Amino acid sequence: MLTVLLKRQFLESVSFILNGKNGGRRSTGKMLVFGALMVYAFGMVGYMFWMIGDMLCAPLVQAGMTWVYFAFMGAIATGFGIIGGIFMAKNKLYEAKDNDLLLSMPIPSWMIIFSRIVGLYVFDLLFEALVFVPTLIRYFTVVGFSFIPFLCSLAVLLILPLGALAVCAVLGWLIALATSKLPIKGLVEIVFAVSFLVVYFIAYSKINEYLSYIIAHGEAVGSVMKTALYPFSQMGYACAGDGLALLIFTGVFGGVFALIYALISITYLRLATANKGSFKIKYKGKGYKGNSVFTALLKKEGARYFKSPMVALNCFLGSALLVLLPFAALFKGDAFSQFFAGNGDMVTLLIAASLCAIASTNLITVTSVSLEGENIGILRAFPVKTEKLLFVKIAFHVFITGIPAVWAVIFLCCLFEISFIVCIVAIIAVLSFILLCAVGGLVINLKLPNLNWTNEVALVKQSAASMVGMFGGWGVLALLIGGYFLFGKYLPAWGYLLILTAALMLACGVLAYWIKKKGVKIFEGL
Repeated sequence: MLTVLLKRQFLESVSFILNGKNGGRRSTGKMLVFGALMVYAFGMVGYMFWMIGDMLCAPLVQAGMTWVYFAFMGAIATGFGIIGGIFMAKNKLYEAKDNDLLLSMPIPSWMIIFSRIVGLYVFDLLFEALVFVPTLIRYFTVVGFSFIPFLCSLAVLLILPLGALAVCAVLGWLIALATSKLPIKGLVEIVFAVSFLVVYFIAYSKINEYLSYIIAHGEAVGSVMKTALYPFSQMGYACAGDGLALLIFTGVFGGVFALIYALISITYLRLATANKGSFKIKYKGKGYKGNSVFTALLKKEGARYFKSPMVALNCFLGSALLVLLPFAALFKGDAFSQFFAGNGDMVTLLIAASLCAIASTNLITVTSVSLEGENIGILRAFPVKTEKLLFVKIAFHVFITGIPAVWAVIFLCCLFEISFIVCIVAIIAVLSFILLCAVGGLVINLKLPNLNWTNEVALVKQSAASMVGMFGGWGVLALLIGGYFLFGKYLPAWGYLLILTAALMLACGVLAYWIKKKGVKIFEGL
């Protein structure tokens, strides 16, 4: 039975590559395309950490502090694993769609827990490998290959995710415990997740300062690590080939994980089967004002996302960043001024392009069809034209993304003293791009639906439609910016934005026509 559960976890993890419509298997060609897309995405992330390792490796190795290099990169890898897994631990362990079904079967609860933990371990291992593998490659390009350090580093890579997994499991357990007792569980999850992301982005924004300080004060950093981050200091020595340090590191990380696993096992059944129904509301008689069909559908669309805060957070991350970006520009004015300095007329284009890149990370329409899941039949049964059901999803995407984008454009244009007319042009261009993302995202999800998911957060983060939508948006944006470098010398930036807006609106019209003619039939056939 354990083998079956593990196989189920594996198939669930790779379902976005293997499965097409209604759970059917994709063709080999499509699987290769999605596999290539994954390799590209992971390659870009790995290259980012290669650059960090490139800055640190040679100076620290030459200073005789190889272990500091590995310890610091190991700490980054653990943090990256926590970020990658923290939003999945609660949903995968305690709120998976098939929890009730599995618990109703004659299956020991420890098997269910173990299979889910293994799934989370593999996920964390993948995230941490994106940091640690480039770190290791860079080290061996500097000092040359050595077999013993290689074996020790490989062992460290397999053990390292246990630390991130333990933290993710604890935080997921705490959130599940809190939300099972409180009626405002959505607010608790959102506050926790946003706070975690704010801390992460603040730390990432200062990464260059940290790297410079480590290079200049390697001994001081190493001294701190030996006390405050003792397990990572042992990890650093282990990667350098110290067998005793490897045993200590394994004992610490393995022991902490075993303790957390025992705690989860004790409380799993109570939390996984807790009554998560709504709290009671005292009825107050009053008149009822009806809504239009469009308004009612729009509210229904919003409720679908906000009933799962983790889904909302992943789908609306771009909107949150658009709200925060102007404040960052205000308090980090020097950095933004240096970025825009010397660009003259291009400032407007750079502002619009930056905001479009952020807006494209909103995964609303590109997941809206898949998130209906088994309830899609209920949606199709509504006495409303299918066309209206689909276009409401587009309207919701534009509403959630467009308002923060307009705010950001106005604020940045005022901050950099851009004229009113040019500001209006920038607003129209950004909204046109957002509309294209909304319409294009719906087209992608209609072509790549996944209605047989067991974890909605995993669906949003890992589905083929999400990846195609995000990278497709960035690709379109790169193409449009590239067009400016080819033809921008003949036009001012605002003139190019006007032409760009016309092209975007034309593309939106073509895609909307496809939805009206073919997308409706695809949706009705799901």
